[in-house]
Amino acid sequence: MAEKPGKLIPFEKKSVAKGPQAASNIDISASSSQREPALSGEELKTAVSRIVLYGTFRESKHSAQDRSYRNVSQEDIIAMLEGPWKQSGKPEWSDEHGNWKYRLEGKDIDGDELELVIAVNLEMNRIEIITKF
Repeated sequence: MAEKPGKLIPFEKKSVAKGPQAASNIDISASSSQREPALSGEELKTAVSRIVLYGTFRESKHSAQDRSYRNVSQEDIIAMLEGPWKQSGKPEWSDEHGNWKYRLEGKDIDGDELELVIAVNLEMNRIEIITKF
């Protein structure tokens, strides 16, 4: 049994290239919308806990280059993020990277003080370590 050809839908040429006076239905403000608000303290704790368990983290170029100088290993970072930590200071917006930076204080694997500056990407379930000290 032969299949019947599909139905053809007429294509109106006038809708393809409208003149410059035509109104557009594209939201030009979509890419320039206001930035998302910073995560609250509880939202940050929840996000970091979830990402440590199910997501990934990566270090910025700056953070990776300073690893040996600062003597902070990946295990130290994980130990801090898994353990009790607190947010110090208010979140800071980075125009250059288009994200919020959060400063966290806690302890590394040896119990020494460790401070991290991180960015949280909820969509990608990722934490970026911007710097550590």
